[in-house]
Amino acid sequence: MAGRCLGVVAAAVAITLGAVGCGDGARRSDALASFGHMAGYVWSGNVRAVAASWSVPRMSGSGNAHASTWIGAQAPGFSGRSPFIKVGTVEDRGSASTPAYAAFWTDTTRGFHPQILFRVHPGDAVSTSLTQAAARWRVDIVDTTSGRRASFSTSEEGPGDFNLAEWLQEDPSDTSGRTTPYPVLSRVRVRAMTVNGVRPHYDNVFAQWMSLPGRALAPTPLRDGAFAITRAVLSAAGRRYLEIARPQNLSAHEFDLEAARWTERTPAAQIRQVSAAAAASELRYAGGLDRASWPGRVRGPIRSLAREVRAEAGLFAASARHAPASLTQWRGRFAEITPTLLALAHEVRRALHVPELVSGQLTRAGTS
Repeated sequence: MAGRCLGVVAAAVAITLGAVGCGDGARRSDALASFGHMAGYVWSGNVRAVAASWSVPRMSGSGNAHASTWIGAQAPGFSGRSPFIKVGTVEDRGSASTPAYAAFWTDTTRGFHPQILFRVHPGDAVSTSLTQAAARWRVDIVDTTSGRRASFSTSEEGPGDFNLAEWLQEDPSDTSGRTTPYPVLSRVRVRAMTVNGVRPHYDNVFAQWMSLPGRALAPTPLRDGAFAITRAVLSAAGRRYLEIARPQNLSAHEFDLEAARWTERTPAAQIRQVSAAAAASELRYAGGLDRASWPGRVRGPIRSLAREVRAEAGLFAASARHAPASLTQWRGRFAEITPTLLALAHEVRRALHVPELVSGQLTRAGTS
């Protein structure tokens, strides 16, 4: 049944279901409302299996609108280019304003276009799983209400070390890359979450938020392997943090794109120039954290984060003065400090209840 379009969701062939969102990534010009187009949780680590269950949410209202609920696994790399596979349900209403619901799967090889498997109905209980073995992925989805199921194995995206597990609700994009109108849905509740056969611990997952016109959606705290998608509330302190962190996030993303292209033949002058810009960005970020007023619960973590950011800025500054003898040496300088930065950033963002950038998704953007 893999990849066979049954004509259940006509508009689905015109939308794409992308790889995981990235915290406050650029979606609109308003930096404080640019959280991405997916809400839920992401887990970082060696991924061999992902699973979850939910009830298909019901669409209401009228007009063209699209959503999807899914689990996924992603390998190292930049969003949109890395090996990626997912399975779940689409909630779809085309121009005829007739809601349609279906089970689907997709991956990078198929350009994230949903491959429709069978029809489902709102309120149906579905159970999903992805399991990697012998350079293949086993894809399973069961509608336990109707008894319909799809189960198959694919070599697409099979090889590689996958490092992100995902449980997300998505506002998809159309074929031009623009996000589609998001529908009014009954509450999305995901349960029975596991990664590698075990429930993920709340401390080890990263909350992803979804931006919509005039509002944002966020996951509730993870409890017993379950969460719901609800309207997000951004505190004054959370807004302040995002204002300070946003420029550094964008700078770090641009740095990552540049550094990913470097080879041992990259001129030392280029490494020095980019490292100098990164050092300046990190110092501005640390200074902003130091100058702002914070609630008592986050003052300690904020101070620790600013201290580690300055330490990283020092490494960049040293590279700006004297390019390392090899690219391996240059990258190795940051390997030891990165885990501490990621842990502190996660602690700060969790305490302030703001979107959480993901370790392994954007290596340095995750440090903010």
